[in-house]
Amino acid sequence: MRRLLPARWLAAMRTEADTRHEPPSEATHESRRRIRVAAGLGVAANLVLLVSMWAGISHDGPLERKLDLTNDVAGLVLCGTMFLLALGPRLSDRAVLTLALGFEFLISALISIVNSWAAYLHTGHVPGLTWVVPIILLFSLMVPVPLRESLIASSACALTMPLGIALLAATGRVTASASDFWGSSIAAVVGLGLAVVASRTIHGARREAAAARRMGGYELLRPLGQGGMGEVWEARHLMLARPAAVKLILAERLQAPAEAGEAAVQRFTREAQVTASLRSPYTVQLFDFGVSDDGILYYAMELLEGMNLEHYVYRHGPVEPRRAVHWLKQVCHSLGEAHANGLTHRDLKPANLFVCHYGREHDFLKVLDFGLARPTSREGDARLTREGSWLGTPGWMAPEQIFDGAGGPSADLYALGCIAYWLLSGTRPFEAAERSELLRQHAQVTPTPLAERAPQSIPPSLDAVVMACLAKDPAARPRDADELCDRLARSLVGEPWSSAEAEAWWRGKSQGD
Repeated sequence: MRRLLPARWLAAMRTEADTRHEPPSEATHESRRRIRVAAGLGVAANLVLLVSMWAGISHDGPLERKLDLTNDVAGLVLCGTMFLLALGPRLSDRAVLTLALGFEFLISALISIVNSWAAYLHTGHVPGLTWVVPIILLFSLMVPVPLRESLIASSACALTMPLGIALLAATGRVTASASDFWGSSIAAVVGLGLAVVASRTIHGARREAAAARRMGGYELLRPLGQGGMGEVWEARHLMLARPAAVKLILAERLQAPAEAGEAAVQRFTREAQVTASLRSPYTVQLFDFGVSDDGILYYAMELLEGMNLEHYVYRHGPVEPRRAVHWLKQVCHSLGEAHANGLTHRDLKPANLFVCHYGREHDFLKVLDFGLARPTSREGDARLTREGSWLGTPGWMAPEQIFDGAGGPSADLYALGCIAYWLLSGTRPFEAAERSELLRQHAQVTPTPLAERAPQSIPPSLDAVVMACLAKDPAARPRDADELCDRLARSLVGEPWSSAEAEAWWRGKSQGD
């Protein structure tokens, strides 16, 4: 039955006991790349020796010269063949690794016989230490091989050293004493020990690195970004091969000093469950969540291709009103469902709004980081939400969040007004170097009308909607996300932003325009 399952499925289901002597995920593929490098170095080394020989640098006798030529040509052929086999796509990674171990043995046998014979003719003594020792040591260092296979291959290569001398002596080509066999055997044992230690160390380090890249059923591939609470990785589900974005959150960053770790995990679990229950297409979809043994909280969500709205404005400048309204209406759709389910985002900002092309749709917007949101009113959860409550980001916080940490649906609409201001003008409603001054302005200062700050013409009705969202009094803002969406739709004159315009923009972006 196990033979019928893909390797990545077995990796996902494999227990720790099963992996003690097996290569980490994708190590075999890494071995193929390392084998190409090792074979390439072998080709270069043999070419240097051949050039040196033909240049007359060494002064050997005819037989020595013939032996050296045989050794260098055979080594060049073996290394070149291995390089081509590792380069081509016809053989599997596993087959290439098996062949490389066989070629390592052939090269070791060649050196143990031909080089030892040539050295005897040159010095009159059988060498105890040959190039076999560096070869098996370097191969173990360069190529990740399972410990058992490394032990077998290195032992076979090491045995060629005394056996090569025995063969030469038996055929009358050299005269060897017991000390020659003893010295060669000692060198072989030392080389074998070093190779096994090197292989075990590197293999263990790779296995630990692979385990560190595992989070639940997901393999972490590369970091995508880092924030105040943790980091986001591009990942792949080991069984489904589905791409995902995995956010890692350290437990200590979710809790206040007096809050218990168990409470932090409970709060995170509850919030992630609420997020997973949201079905708006404009809310990022969660696939999985959990906590690792070392206290790292994580959740896996869909991997999106595009950019957040903060980066968009930095790169492309203010957004034209029709397109900005198109995006803001999608955010309202996501917030409307969340608010109807008693969930407040509390950290709405341009960096948490991601515009992308989604399937065949263009300019599709996703609201991120609902996993850290807070239910608006749940008495039974007071212990989990009061202590160390997450206030949000200063540049986008409503006055009521600043005063008492409260953050109902109206606070999300205030933040959305700040985002609309940013999209249309390229500036925030309030700017200050100090956090305290920025918070004071949000709490007490009336913002400059959007039309006076924007470098483009803003329809008066759209200006009025944005400024209504920025009212200090929550009661003066739009009643809810649905009302805001309707007012945004009525604020424009002419045709709304079309899918054809969105597609044209994304096509131009992909072509580097």
